[in-house]
Amino acid sequence: MRLFATVFLLLFALLVQAENLSDTVLIRRHLVTLTKTPGFRNYRNPKSLNQAADFIQTEFKKCSQEVVFQAYQIDGQDYQNISCFFGPENAPRMVVGAHYDVCGYQQGADDNATGVAGLLELARLLQNQKLNFRIELVAYTLEEPPFFRTKNMGSYVHAKSLPIIRFRFWE
Repeated sequence: MRLFATVFLLLFALLVQAENLSDTVLIRRHLVTLTKTPGFRNYRNPKSLNQAADFIQTEFKKCSQEVVFQAYQIDGQDYQNISCFFGPENAPRMVVGAHYDVCGYQQGADDNATGVAGLLELARLLQNQKLNFRIELVAYTLEEPPFFRTKNMGSYVHAKSLPIIRFRFWE
């Protein structure tokens, strides 16, 4: 429990300082890039999803030495989550995620692009930080209908891939 409190306090401290540290011009640029992909970033337009995934990967690589794709298939079509990592590899992990797909035929600026823009800014703020724990930032795909609340959601696929960790919260 103390570890989680420490992790949350660090992230909270980073976010509180974000007013002074955040690059609002860069955040806006990320938001515009994500909302202006050609075609809508939904499961019917994998080319647009892949363009967004490539953009996210490029931005993650500016901040982290460790960026990975988690590819999976649905009905013969490839989809991917993108993760970057901060902190020691063998330390307890905290996952922070946002999704980059959209519902239907929208730009996805409400929770989708804004969430990912925030994730990219958090990556920028975490780079070069000395951490005693592992933070994984993940950009998920296929979080919207028709995959919402199914085993095909990117967050579900990702969660199933994580090691099972048993905690004793009473200590």
